[in-house]
Amino acid sequence: MKLFVCWGTMELPWGHPCHRAHAALRDAGWDPEVQRTYGWAALGDSLNPTRKPVRELTGQSWVPVLVTDDGEIVQSSPKIVDWARANPAAGAESAS
Repeated sequence: MKLFVCWGTMELPWGHPCHRAHAALRDAGWDPEVQRTYGWAALGDSLNPTRKPVRELTGQSWVPVLVTDDGEIVQSSPKIVDWARANPAAGAESAS
């Protein structure tokens, strides 16, 4: 499982979509490989070369993007949070 984020997964006082996606996956028992894609998607492709894998997967540059072990692609923090809640890792449901 790989989670593409902007520059990190730390919690910020005002919240951050990449942190929310990462936290939801961790809360569901997952330990995703975090791939940092620096820059801001609105700046365009030439200024965001590390977002090339995201563009190849989704056709756009916005993160977070989750790629599951089965190859499912989930875009956006709210959808990743929903996916994590609906798909706890093996054994995670008994840990809570």
